[in-house]
Amino acid sequence: MEFFNALFSAALDQNIVFGQLVGMVIVFLAAERPQDAFRLGGALWAACFAAGLIGWPVYAGILAPWGIDYMAPVVYLLVSAAVIFAGGAIAAASRARAERSRIYQLCALLAVNAAVLATPLSMAASADVATFDVALGTAFGTGMGIFIAVVAFAFIHDRIDERLVPGVLRGVPISLITAALMALAFTGVAGIAGGMFV
Repeated sequence: MEFFNALFSAALDQNIVFGQLVGMVIVFLAAERPQDAFRLGGALWAACFAAGLIGWPVYAGILAPWGIDYMAPVVYLLVSAAVIFAGGAIAAASRARAERSRIYQLCALLAVNAAVLATPLSMAASADVATFDVALGTAFGTGMGIFIAVVAFAFIHDRIDERLVPGVLRGVPISLITAALMALAFTGVAGIAGGMFV
């Protein structure tokens, strides 16, 4: 039950993108096409889950006992970036040179966002987490929250007809308004999901 409580709390109640407004760059960049949002969101989900899966035991077994728990964001960042570049290398293995270059550029973008996301993920996983189940649920839920935010924003942004938007609000302003309304929607369900499995 602790796993599910941590999972839904991290994904919906404390959504790292819309609840804490961290990592909004990837949301705006992935909003061009919904097809890309699934890939980018899935890559960030895998990176966050791997960071929690590997980072929390390193934190609990090495960093906290040695008194260097302030290094937790660095561990989470390195694990996330390693997962992203390993996945990119596998995806680019049988592609043409131009396609490989594009995949590596995308991996660099995702790694930068993993760096931004590593700090709140490490704080969430190390501050009030007592067991590995809760850490695993928090990492998986954080990744799921990022995936939901990226995909939902991409689909909503795709449905906005730019011709109906006034000229001064086209582009980035309407994206910011949409993100603000989605953040309000996530704030509206805060406190509900985390208490379902108590």
